[in-house]
Amino acid sequence: MATKTKFDPKNMDTLLSAERRSRLDAQRVISALPIMAHHRVADIGCGPGYFTIPLAKYLFDGKAYALDIRTEMLDATRQSLEAVHLTNVDLMQSKEKQLPLEDASLDGALLSFVLQEANDPGALLKETLRCLRKSGWLAILEWHKRETDGGPPLEQRIDEEEMGALTAKVGFRMAAWRTLNDSQYMVLLRK
Repeated sequence: MATKTKFDPKNMDTLLSAERRSRLDAQRVISALPIMAHHRVADIGCGPGYFTIPLAKYLFDGKAYALDIRTEMLDATRQSLEAVHLTNVDLMQSKEKQLPLEDASLDGALLSFVLQEANDPGALLKETLRCLRKSGWLAILEWHKRETDGGPPLEQRIDEEEMGALTAKVGFRMAAWRTLNDSQYMVLLRK
């Protein structure tokens, strides 16, 4: 299998841009999650913290974990957290197939636009499943498999049917599916 295209950290400003905020409202996404203020939630592939910051604000009695394979992304998230004085987030460098978290330590997890970048999406899903408590939830945000303005190469995208088969094979149960905008969708899964 060919190595998949990864997002270039040099372009991380586009992940925090006003244009992105107008197309993908982080608060709207979080409002669709079965999240509680005391939960422990991982933002896997956190990038520069687009979802980490609003997650941490919501989890005022819980904890967020910001995981990424790139130190530049974790550094950007750290700066954003410091700017808004949030202290309930642990930043952790991860590997694509290995998350630095204990078994059954999470109530929920978010994989936003990283699964299609993974060289072995099944292994990443299996590792995420390991970290979730019984009945824990996983929200996956991805690109529709059709031509759109921006986004990853079309051949790299995971369509909804393929996503359903991939997540079921690992052991997840489908809870909900929704379109976020004309380019992106979200699936909500349970352990």
